[in-house]
Amino acid sequence: MDLNSIAYVESVNSNLICCICQTPFVDPVVIDTCGHTFCKDCITQALSTRSTCPVDRSHISNVNELKPATKIIMNMVNELLVYCPNKNDGCLYQGQRQLLNFHLQEECLFTKLECNNEECREMILKRDLSKHMENCIARMVKCETCKEIVPLSTLEGHKITCPVKNIECPFCHTTRIQSEHTLHLEECPDKYVTCRHAEFGCIWEGLQHDLSDHIGSCNYESLKEFFKMYKQRNDALDLENQQLKTIVQDLRNTVDLLEGQVSAISDWLSNFIDPKGLASNVEGEPSISSIHELLLSDNDRMKNEIENLSASLTDLELRQNVAIMTEGMRMQEEIHGIKNICHGLRMQMHYILMERRGGEPSVRTACPKGSVNVRPGLIGPMGLGRTVPPNTNNSKSSLDSSSASNPHLLRILGPESPRKEKL
Repeated sequence: MDLNSIAYVESVNSNLICCICQTPFVDPVVIDTCGHTFCKDCITQALSTRSTCPVDRSHISNVNELKPATKIIMNMVNELLVYCPNKNDGCLYQGQRQLLNFHLQEECLFTKLECNNEECREMILKRDLSKHMENCIARMVKCETCKEIVPLSTLEGHKITCPVKNIECPFCHTTRIQSEHTLHLEECPDKYVTCRHAEFGCIWEGLQHDLSDHIGSCNYESLKEFFKMYKQRNDALDLENQQLKTIVQDLRNTVDLLEGQVSAISDWLSNFIDPKGLASNVEGEPSISSIHELLLSDNDRMKNEIENLSASLTDLELRQNVAIMTEGMRMQEEIHGIKNICHGLRMQMHYILMERRGGEPSVRTACPKGSVNVRPGLIGPMGLGRTVPPNTNNSKSSLDSSSASNPHLLRILGPESPRKEKL
């Protein structure tokens, strides 16, 4: 019994409560060094993890420092009033804690005990145990006929099959024990029987004690060896017939399964083809050969479509390559023209800079009077048709006269041209 789980009638003084389990002391012990009191099991478990007092954390070097509490503390906790643990089942006991074990073992009628019958082992209240034992189906009872000890649950069945039970023969009306009754039925002279060869056609019927006389005069008795052989062959044929039936049933199941698969395939194909356009069998369903031909034709058609797609892709690639090459050549020509224009601009700027510095001779002295000279190497709109001014010592007056004689140059430089301002 766990004393830590019982209920106390009155509130307990806090000095009698263990600070670890928060219940009144059970087998209290005291620590010598600090004098604190605990339940023996509580402090032993606490010291196994940490060797200090749970209250003041003082070091405890040895378990031998635990001493039993004084007698007065033991008496005080043992005299506390408690309820019976079976209070919820109806027990009204209230008494001292030290007397609780005696109450549970001897007095309490609400204590649960195990049934003594091995096949039952049900937990029963002590007050109901005697009644349960009287009616327990697992209790052992004695058979009144054979005096055998059997469980109560099997007594009725045992009475039916009891070997010493007296049973009356329904034919001769004699009585004998059940163990001998079965053998007697097979040999009872007053039993109404048929001939041994009744299955082969003998129609005799009579009492069993007259059977021997009939066998001596039975026409089928001389043919019993033939009948025996015939029966053996017939049994063998029956066995073979049964095996063949099993095989046929398996074949039928297989055929049903295949028919179901063919039906599923036909339903699937009906989503893609028209069964009316196929060759049909006797039952009006598409034949396997027609389905095969249709699948082959679809395969060829798909191959042709794939080849056409491949040719189209190849042609498209060639066209893209030609277009790319043509566009590249056109861009190269445009880039070459832009390079020529840039070169002409660069030559014109060079000429203008040289003419300003006076490092290049006048063109007028090298050309006849009144002739028009085109600056060699100048191309483009700024170089073609440009007249060279006559040679003078004053570069500014020369440029002014050249500008006056060539208005096209003024249009190119513009009225606000930086070149004109510098001149």
